Order: sequence, then C-alpha cells, then structure tokens
Amino acid sequence: MRHQTRYWKVIYWLLFAAWSTGALLFMARVKGGFFTNYLSDITFPPWFYIHIRGLNRDSGQLPKLPLVGNWFGITPERAFLSILIVGTLTEIKTFYLPQGIITGTFDPYDLLSYLGGLLFCYLQEKGDRKPETGVGKPT
Repeated sequence: MRHQTRYWKVIYWLLFAAWSTGALLFMARVKGGFFTNYLSDITFPPWFYIHIRGLNRDSGQLPKLPLVGNWFGITPERAFLSILIVGTLTEIKTFYLPQGIITGTFDPYDLLSYLGGLLFCYLQEKGDRKPETGVGKPT
C-alpha cells in the first residue's frame, strides 16, 4: 500500500502544478489555447478526487471539508459522482446565467474534461483495491 500512496502523491502534485498553471494563465488573461481553456478543467477534478479520497495521505484518512466533513470522500463512487455533478451544474450555470459569482462560457468539452480526469482516478483507485489473487498465493 505504501507504493500506491507514493504513486498518488506524485499524481496529486503533478495535477496541482498543472491546475495552478492553467488557473494563473487564465487569471492573467494570457491567450494560451489549451493551457488557458482546458488545463484546469482536466486537472482540477482528478486532483480534488485524490484529495477528498485521502489517496495522497500516508494514513489514508479522509480530510474534513468545511460544512460537509468527509461526506464526499467516503466511497470512490460518491467522490466521482459528487465532483462530476458539481462540475456539471457549474458548467450548466454558465450556459443559463453567464454573469454572477461563477462566470464563464458554456463549453461541452469542459464536461468531457471533467469526466476524463475523474474516470482515470476512479478506475485507477478501483484497480488498486482489487484483492490480490493468483497461483501460489495463500488462501
């Protein structure tokens, strides 16, 4: 399990660096194509998934978020669906109400970006948790 934690920590920090870079470029109004249009959309959802599932922590303990505690991270399915639903609702909000606290332009590719990153983490975590079986293993 220790090796898996190291793996998740590396992915966590790579995603954080990419997400921060995309967000900073966007806030600086740099016209960076993919880097300002999609980098944060692809990297934030899986970064947050790893965070709320505690996959990057040696203890594996779930973090407690303000107001909701560890509700979102209790199961891989709950983490996957809750992040996807919040992202989808945010994107839909930009279609119907482009002004306000959350501004932006609706882009269906953003939804695909959320889904892709989340699916990667979800499937990877489910694969990590499969019981080891094989010839010569004690039963």
